[in-house]
Amino acid sequence: MEMDYEFINSFKKPQVQNNWFLDLNPLSKLNIILILAIIPIVAKSWVVSVAVILFYFILATASSRIKQFSKVYIRLGLLIGSLLFIMRAMFIPGEDVLMKLGFLTITQEGVDHGLQFATLVVAICGALVFYSVATQAKDLMLALEKKGVPPTGTYVILSSLQSIIDLGSMSKLIMESQKARGIETEGKAIHRIKAFFPILGPLFLGAISNSEEKAIAMDARAFYAPAKNTHLRELRLVPPSEKMILLIVNLAFIGFIVWRVVG
Repeated sequence: MEMDYEFINSFKKPQVQNNWFLDLNPLSKLNIILILAIIPIVAKSWVVSVAVILFYFILATASSRIKQFSKVYIRLGLLIGSLLFIMRAMFIPGEDVLMKLGFLTITQEGVDHGLQFATLVVAICGALVFYSVATQAKDLMLALEKKGVPPTGTYVILSSLQSIIDLGSMSKLIMESQKARGIETEGKAIHRIKAFFPILGPLFLGAISNSEEKAIAMDARAFYAPAKNTHLRELRLVPPSEKMILLIVNLAFIGFIVWRVVG
């Protein structure tokens, strides 16, 4: 049997996606995304927050992640944004009364605060959503390891993130099994609640079992051996152009902070 050396050697090369943003180092992307998340906090203006939100969509389009990003972000933004705006607009007092709904008084000050706070939170959520669709968790953990973070620490974080995904998949599987047994799992809210609680037992027992299996598998692969760990994935070396872009972005951000503080 002839070995496929091309396949074997492919693991020694960085897995690039031929996209300028996706191929950035995970820590470089984190740097840029954190700056985008902090800008609305410093600016304290709903116009800036909306501009940052729109920029996420432009960035998602440029990085070929617009479908994945929009699917999650629009739902999340509408839910959180509308809820926060309504709560702020209805309960923050003010002098300029716009409308009275029973015991509730909607004021211009409440609407302004609601708009600013809602767009700020949605802008911050956008940073998290976009980073999650533009960066694989295993790449981020590998980048952190290369910066000196212990492998056990990155394993715990990666395993926790994967457990959330596994719990979601497992809950769907259990619900499908319950449905196949004739148990009503859809329809009215009361039926869904009744169907939800019985799956918690097997769900958490399955999660504990999976964690134990992962620990055994890692132990069998000598994860805790006193030697340097090897990886089946490589990150691209950070080119000088990427370092230059980061330097410009960071300097521009520092200048923006200084301008806001002094101005």
